[in-house]
Amino acid sequence: MTQEVSAQLSEEEQWRAAEKERWNAYLWEPGSCLRNKLDIKNPIELRFTEYALRANRQGEIDRGEADIPRTYDKAHIQAIHRHLLQDVYDWAGEFRNVQIQKQGNEFVPPGRLDAWTDKVSAKVQDKDWSTMSREEFVQSISEVYAYQNLTHPFREGNGAAAKVFAQHVSEMSPYRLDFDKVERDEWNAAADASYPKDLEKSTDPDPRALYAVFDKMTVERGAVVRADPELAAALQLQSSTYAGADAQHTTGRGERPDTHGVDRVAEQETERED
Repeated sequence: MTQEVSAQLSEEEQWRAAEKERWNAYLWEPGSCLRNKLDIKNPIELRFTEYALRANRQGEIDRGEADIPRTYDKAHIQAIHRHLLQDVYDWAGEFRNVQIQKQGNEFVPPGRLDAWTDKVSAKVQDKDWSTMSREEFVQSISEVYAYQNLTHPFREGNGAAAKVFAQHVSEMSPYRLDFDKVERDEWNAAADASYPKDLEKSTDPDPRALYAVFDKMTVERGAVVRADPELAAALQLQSSTYAGADAQHTTGRGERPDTHGVDRVAEQETERED
């Protein structure tokens, strides 16, 4: 074994140890239930309790009882997640520091979450939602959701937060979203199909896979919430073009060194269905 290969393996081993430590910090003990404010140690009990508490908090958002500024950026999605899961997790609203996956599909590495959240924000800010036709809305909201779903910035609760975010975006349009019009299996299949087919060639998702489900969910609304033009202009200045998660390989916080032929960390478990 050459000295270069030996150094690479050593770096990989260091990454594994650090990632394992970060992963276990979310749990009561290795391989067990997520740490939570309710002192629940059974993952099934936690899942149902979390759902009930989250549903109550989502009702507050839906009724306009939660103060969540419509900035369509990192602060916006964090405020949604924090409100939804404030009763369950101390880290509600905080971006994850571990790599997660679902059904074998890995999401954006933790070190690139801010850049991808900016990318989602740009997908919102670059459009005039108030004048969209129904077809334009379906395609545009599918694109926003596809990028948000691929980002998956939280350790848990991404699906619920992303749906509220999409609903907030729809407030600027002549349409709203009725998620009850689509069955769970159909929704999950569409989201899975939107995942990039070849990460070696492109990390961008395929929003077209979501067109059919968003077409079912799109309902005409009466009043349209107009975006604050000054706020939109300020956010536009802050946003920057990002080449994608595969544009370069770095070893920033939570990212894996660019080594090949080494098995991935066993603790990168599948995220729970939202």
